[in-house]
Amino acid sequence: MSKPASALPTGCDLLLVLPHLGPGGAQKVALLAAEHFLNDGLIVALVTLLPGHARAHDLPEGLCWVDLGGDVASARSLRSSKARCARLLHRWLALLLVSASWPVLQGIRPGRHGDLVRWLLIGLIGSQASLLHRLLAQARPLRVMSMLTRTNLLCCQALWMLPGHLVVSERNDPSRQRLSFPWPWLQSWLWCRADRVTANTTGVLDALQRRNPGLASRMNLLPNPLVLHSAKEDAIGWPVTSEVPAFIAVCRLVPQKGIDLLVEAYAALSSAIHAQWRLLIIGDGPERAALEQRTSDLQLAERIHFLGFQPDPSRYFHDAEVFVLPSRFEGMPNALLEAMGSGLAPIVSDASPGPLEVVSDERSGLVVPSGSIPALTTAMERLATDAALRRQLGQTAAATMRQQSWSALDQCWRDVLALPSA
Repeated sequence: MSKPASALPTGCDLLLVLPHLGPGGAQKVALLAAEHFLNDGLIVALVTLLPGHARAHDLPEGLCWVDLGGDVASARSLRSSKARCARLLHRWLALLLVSASWPVLQGIRPGRHGDLVRWLLIGLIGSQASLLHRLLAQARPLRVMSMLTRTNLLCCQALWMLPGHLVVSERNDPSRQRLSFPWPWLQSWLWCRADRVTANTTGVLDALQRRNPGLASRMNLLPNPLVLHSAKEDAIGWPVTSEVPAFIAVCRLVPQKGIDLLVEAYAALSSAIHAQWRLLIIGDGPERAALEQRTSDLQLAERIHFLGFQPDPSRYFHDAEVFVLPSRFEGMPNALLEAMGSGLAPIVSDASPGPLEVVSDERSGLVVPSGSIPALTTAMERLATDAALRRQLGQTAAATMRQQSWSALDQCWRDVLALPSA
């Protein structure tokens, strides 16, 4: 249960800031980090900002969680028609100021004109900006780590006039995820407050550095940590739902993830493979109804199973054989890392560099052209009919993931967060 803002510990060692605790890879990574550093005896707290998202993750014991979503919802609900007009006017004035005075604005540096910076972000994002600033001004955390673009910008403005080591985490390839005006401008400017700008793949980091060469000295690679389970062939005691092998996908059901392509590729497999292999789809999102309807239209409802969001998808990895990620663009999804760590043979698209940093074609998985249903079908058919290849790719994938364990990444995280060595 979340606590009131006044319960946030003053001067905590590490404060994590997220948009919400709904399904998402950033949320999982943040909570893994919280648990890891709590176990080391540090004081760790969490702040979330947005209303309307049910909590989808268990919190580690000892983590203080403050949810500002209720305050944000209250601020929105109390608006009269006059207040809504004032809010719209504020937004347009903020947009106008950014576009008309950009050369002047980008010259303002942290520690100066904090009221102006906050006014801009309140206009462009809303009440989260003032609520977060007020909370951080009261709590004075020693270190703050935020994840995802708009949350990162909110933390930059909240700490614009305040001390504290700020780390922001960007998690998608900026060359593929387009931000509308004025977010690219604001990002390059407000990042000046960040002590470290991080990405979880070298591809995303390189793209960020090309766009922001002046901040390159403060950019760091910060890989996703992974809690490794036993590899698939060594697993003991995992629940098995069926002896029928399965392809599995774990992601939010949004166009980015390409699950529509996966359904069509599975439908194109031979009837003999349909008789032997299921497709498990774990996750939820706005595409689910359309995907389920398409599955029904293809008369595959008995073979393609939509299991919804699962807080611990790893229990299904040990009942599957092949993990499939046909994304149209991607960062570095934890589900892929967990599946590989569990010994599954992965199939990924070549859409984004993130997965390609851990999946080497024909060595630790198969790589297919993005958007190609025939290529995806061929890869799935190949792994369904070649047990030796599945085992070889899965073993190499599991060995690759040992480089992502906390024992391998602990010092990297500590260096970026300016935490003392364990």
